[in-house]
Amino acid sequence: MPTSLLARFVLAFASLVLFGANLLQAAETIPPKPAGYFNDYAGVVSKDAALRFNEQLAQFERETSNQIIVAVWSKFPSASSLDDFAQRTYQIWQPGQKGKNNGAVLFVFVEDHKMRIQTGYGLEGALPDITCDDIIRNEIAPQFRTGNYEKGFAQGIDSIFKAVRGEYKGSGKTVLDKNDKGHGGIGLLGFVIFFFILLIALRVARSRGGYRYSSMGGPFFGGWSSGGWSSSSSSGGGFSGFSGGGGFSGGGGASGSW
Repeated sequence: MPTSLLARFVLAFASLVLFGANLLQAAETIPPKPAGYFNDYAGVVSKDAALRFNEQLAQFERETSNQIIVAVWSKFPSASSLDDFAQRTYQIWQPGQKGKNNGAVLFVFVEDHKMRIQTGYGLEGALPDITCDDIIRNEIAPQFRTGNYEKGFAQGIDSIFKAVRGEYKGSGKTVLDKNDKGHGGIGLLGFVIFFFILLIALRVARSRGGYRYSSMGGPFFGGWSSGGWSSSSSSGGGFSGFSGGGGFSGGGGASGSW
């Protein structure tokens, strides 16, 4: 084959590979960081069970600092492989404490009958690939096959807890608990400052013969929404919210089906 023709062939092949990679990348859908620890987007367990699982996972972080997340979808949303999707999603969500990388995510896709446990660097010793595979095959999958998703998740979560408990110590707070405490302090300071400004404004308004009203129907200087300085509790209403701690994964874990 002439050199020029070979060069054209190589260039065309490289362009084709690059085009295919771009298509794959475009088709990749990374879901946003979840609001909770147990996220049943497919609705396969009751709301009470979902809340119970969520609080168990949050309490586990408080006790151990390990962040274990469960995410359940109806269908697999990506054109890439399950392993690649889990790795990319993990790096965006970043479960696990920064520096410890002690997180893990159980991904489940109901209609595709697929699941994967993705582990952070810091849990690969306590939750190696062989243990993840055992949990999937012997604890979760048998229950999923019978349609008993609640029991499958209960056994899977409990098995992960047993495997990783004792690796790290918790502080009694989740990452979001700590963040909320800091935001609450800023909120209180802001409220105090606002209160003094409001008092001065009201005094000036009275000296001028009355209040001015805004289009919102309240005093002009007091047009403050009730949530303006509120500090949302991570456990408000019995729900503990999730916030990633900055952990990373090296691709450890296992995939399976049922």
